[in-house]
Amino acid sequence: MKPVVYILESVDERALSRLPADRFTVVMPGEEPQDYTTVRAIVVRGKEQVDRSLIDRCPQLSVIVRNGVGVNNIDVDYATARGIQVLNVPGANADTVAEHTIGLILMLVRGMYRLVGEVKRGNWNYRDTYAGQELRQLKLGIIGMGDIGQKVAGIAGAMGMKISGAGRNQIQRERVLADSDVISLHVPLTEQTRDMIDAAALSRMKPGAFLINTARGEVVDARALMNALDSGHLGGYASDLMVAADDDLRQRLLDHPDVLITPHAASLTALTFFDLSDRGLRHVADHLGGVAVEGMYRVNEV
Repeated sequence: MKPVVYILESVDERALSRLPADRFTVVMPGEEPQDYTTVRAIVVRGKEQVDRSLIDRCPQLSVIVRNGVGVNNIDVDYATARGIQVLNVPGANADTVAEHTIGLILMLVRGMYRLVGEVKRGNWNYRDTYAGQELRQLKLGIIGMGDIGQKVAGIAGAMGMKISGAGRNQIQRERVLADSDVISLHVPLTEQTRDMIDAAALSRMKPGAFLINTARGEVVDARALMNALDSGHLGGYASDLMVAADDDLRQRLLDHPDVLITPHAASLTALTFFDLSDRGLRHVADHLGGVAVEGMYRVNEV
């Protein structure tokens, strides 16, 4: 019997050539396996949950592939206990997320999104009160110096920004928060980073500083963020993700004039979407074909 590959979320159809029909049975998004007990591989992006209940429904499951980097939507501990390999594709989206981050910085710091909105409303005279900043000579603090953080640093440095970076060290993070004009977050969501940017962290930032988040929404405490924006201590917030909050608070953030949010689309350019899909489905074919997948792609060891 051909191994069944259960794809939970959309992939670039060109990448399906990695799973030829004579070797694999592919179940596409929106469909369900006729028999979950035949599922050997699950492919997911960032929305659907691969939790204990789904894993238990697939007793022959051998590999879970995340077509992206963060794996907080996968129960990695339980998969490891079951001897199931979890794989991801780090680095494949670094360029596009870095570009998106720089775009958010420009739109927020220079007030470009507001300029566009005023012109669309016919208010050409808004230019008379425009007071956006330039990036050159501003200090960019990057929290999380992985693939994406390093690429953001390279682009921003070429634009004249001064760069300061911090990893997991708490003292480094506090220094970066206190010294930077713009803070950009590039950390995975873990128990240690959840609500990492809380009221105390925001209070350490310079008055009028800007916060950029292309990591995970849950890294920022939503209530503290709203308070910092309302008080004027925070100059603005731009993110590719919505924070974890109730509907009222989410709407207040969306309506705030100093908030800019995009719909988790940083990795959805045509080039990167194909690269993510292609690498992820290649992982499936390699693993089920008995080919060892490189260590950089292995989230766990089983």
